[in-house]
Amino acid sequence: MTETQHKPSRSRRIGRVLILAGVSVWIPFFALELAGKDPNVAYFLPFHLSGVIPGAILSRWGWIKRLLRR
Repeated sequence: MTETQHKPSRSRRIGRVLILAGVSVWIPFFALELAGKDPNVAYFLPFHLSGVIPGAILSRWGWIKRLLRR
């Protein structure tokens, strides 16, 4: 890699994976919707949020640490 290209930090990579996992929870939800079923959002939302919220925090952890040091 060149100097201008840098590898994302480990926390950023893990955060992105968590966000992707949290968003992908909706794939079975919409598949059930398309199949004519009536899936309950309450079953899917906790899994979505448990991936997206920590993922958002981890992927921006460097920025959050710099903000808290001020």
